[in-house]
Amino acid sequence: MKISLVDLVLLFLYFYVVSCNSSRSQALLPGHFLSFSAGDTLVSELGKFELGFFSPGNCDKLFIGIWYSNIKTKTVAWIGNRDNPIRPPFNNSHLELTDGNLQLLDTLKQRVWSTNVTIASKEDVNRAVLLDSGNLVLTNGIEIKWQSFDYPTDTWLPGARIGFDKSKNTLQKLTSWRNLNDPATGKYSLQLDQNQNGELVLLDNRGKNWRSGPWDEGGFDSLAERKGVFNFSYDPTKDSKYITFNVFGESDISRIVLDSQGLMGGWFWSKDHQKWQFVLFGPADFCDRINICGSFGICDITSAPPCECLQGYEPKYKLDWDINDYSGGCVRKTPMQCGSKNVGFVRIQNVKLPTSSESMLVGNDLICEYICLSNCSCNAYAYSSGGQCLLWNGDLFDLKRLPNNSSQVEFNLKLFESSNKGKKKPLLVALAASITSAIFVCGTCCYFLWRRNLREKGILRKKKFREMLLSESATNLAKPGHSSNKGQEKKSDIELKFFELHDLKVATDNFLLDNKLGEGGFGAAFKGQLPDGQQIAVKRLSTQSRQGIREFKTEALLIAKLQHRNLVRFFGCCVEDEEKMLIYEYMPNKSLDYFIFDESRKSLLDWKKQHEIIIGIARGILYLHQDSRLKIIHRDLKASNILLDEDMNPKISDFGTARIFIGNQNEAKTLRVVGTYAYMSPEYALAGLFSVKSDVFSFGVMVLEVISGKKNRISYNSDSPPNLIRQAWELWNDGRDFELIDPTIVDSCTNEEALRCIQIGLLCLQIDAADRPTMSSILFMLSNEGTVPSPKHPLITLTSDSITMETTSSSINEVTITAPDVR
Repeated sequence: MKISLVDLVLLFLYFYVVSCNSSRSQALLPGHFLSFSAGDTLVSELGKFELGFFSPGNCDKLFIGIWYSNIKTKTVAWIGNRDNPIRPPFNNSHLELTDGNLQLLDTLKQRVWSTNVTIASKEDVNRAVLLDSGNLVLTNGIEIKWQSFDYPTDTWLPGARIGFDKSKNTLQKLTSWRNLNDPATGKYSLQLDQNQNGELVLLDNRGKNWRSGPWDEGGFDSLAERKGVFNFSYDPTKDSKYITFNVFGESDISRIVLDSQGLMGGWFWSKDHQKWQFVLFGPADFCDRINICGSFGICDITSAPPCECLQGYEPKYKLDWDINDYSGGCVRKTPMQCGSKNVGFVRIQNVKLPTSSESMLVGNDLICEYICLSNCSCNAYAYSSGGQCLLWNGDLFDLKRLPNNSSQVEFNLKLFESSNKGKKKPLLVALAASITSAIFVCGTCCYFLWRRNLREKGILRKKKFREMLLSESATNLAKPGHSSNKGQEKKSDIELKFFELHDLKVATDNFLLDNKLGEGGFGAAFKGQLPDGQQIAVKRLSTQSRQGIREFKTEALLIAKLQHRNLVRFFGCCVEDEEKMLIYEYMPNKSLDYFIFDESRKSLLDWKKQHEIIIGIARGILYLHQDSRLKIIHRDLKASNILLDEDMNPKISDFGTARIFIGNQNEAKTLRVVGTYAYMSPEYALAGLFSVKSDVFSFGVMVLEVISGKKNRISYNSDSPPNLIRQAWELWNDGRDFELIDPTIVDSCTNEEALRCIQIGLLCLQIDAADRPTMSSILFMLSNEGTVPSPKHPLITLTSDSITMETTSSSINEVTITAPDVR
């Protein structure tokens, strides 16, 4: 067959156009575009990365982004228009290279994103290329005019830089997604601290949240890492500082991600298992957070309590330390005397260094020591093998003990040692003895007068009750009515901070009725304010209450040991005259049930916030079950016991019915069943058996209540109206579980995420406690997109005449009386 020259030219032009606009190209040329409708993408030369359009989860917004091309589960590494998504319809949306810039246009041809670089002429940029590093570049073939590596989102890829250049006013940092289904800029960011020596800092809306510690010889000792995966490097100059990382194997796939919960995670792709593996993370533990132990305090995650003062220092507020509040820090036992010859240094090894106030290059360690010794405000120094002298002026914060094999440089703390020696003169000795005798006689008289005064005011009775509280061991709380020496704790571990009745009367305007927050079986709760401005909630035990003494002791001793952002903070208690009170932080937004069960207020919590609340509750319960020093079963988890702070973050409250498990104990039985009927697991309600799975059941009820906006009711027989559990089970079985979702959140949620929560809730409600997942598994399922197992049949009816129970219901800020049918 003969082909004319014109046909050949037309055929050539056809294949040229097809190659430029094919669905998978290596480069985008001027005048051409990637079309959403056609499914066009750019693919790197070796097929490692792909650029195209995507919508996370069931999100109804469209983004342009880069993901791993050879991994089945779409893992997004970069997004161009994260804060300005394309909204439906999407059909004519496209990315084009015009006038030297990439531009993203929506259906109406409105520009929603652009590279926005100044180009001298069109010839300066003749293509957009996606490299196998995951870097999208605009180039003329000789130099790069723009690159996506300069504008990272939540993912740090090998070869990309995190840092800043003051001369160019540029900053490269990671910023978290808003949540799992919304890639918009979240509340957390990870960047290089401009004032420190190669230190990564994690920031949230309130400021610094975590820091890696200064750069030291190839890495950060405070990062928990499997050795041999990441190879960090640090490049500081006068105006700029950058940190990059690479992996040791060229074919290895790895990334560092800042997730929506503020955790920095390093991930490595396992070819054998075909999944991502967690290999590096920070904050690594409780001690990694900013200012945990206050000034001159050091945190050790392996010790209990985790905070201690540096050598030569003592707690500034000892009572606060006794209730695990270390924020006040430490002070010197002996004041420093500037210019004294008795000043020296104590060397501390294996410690994450505090934030350095000053650094300089010097010849050796002795010069560094001399510089600090000559400066009265210098409290410590450290000298690295690279010749850098780090000096700390003023208070020291964020010290942390590291493993013994740490490569951290040695930390040197300045101390004043008194060395008054020699013999005292006899005259002085005699004078001192006379004064001592006089003081003893006066002191004895004062003591008896003081005791009589105490007896008259009844303060001895108050002291006796305080001592009784302090003598209660955590072991005795675990098994009421039995004593055991196993796990016996030191008295200092269970000492409490006691408030004076007079101070609480002042704080609450003498328990003014207008300050009353609510009332329940425990008594009433009042809002108050301490002299320093701290708002508090005071739970006041009713003098007529017969059920409150045990709960008072349990809660006072138990919650003082607990510290977690999803547990209400406990300040102390008051035991005076006939009064017994517990003092907590004040929660301005009352409790969860105040919102989700009210038609006018439930709309204030969109699905995003409700999902965050569910995850926050799960984190708090996981801490009680697994991560705290004690294994605690709450036994009264319900929506009214979930308090909300000013940012609507959930905090678990009311530990009066909680029990502690010792050692390997997994289950206990009681004849005194307490709690709220609608949230009780069947084995607890019917047989008095409780375990961590009892709390899991209660959590499952709360999940369904949050999603549906309905209260769970009790069904006593199969003819009763369907309760929430029964309704959820029947809808899920029929494939109509989306009908359970509260109409007020339908528009703000993704069906997939809400339906996933319903299925997780049903898993928590299975009849057999062994079938219910643990809280760690639940948190994993809530935070990831893997497959959720199918639940078995839950218990949807109970026989009421087989149950005898007592109930307590007393929230801190919104105290409600348990419904009569619960008793």
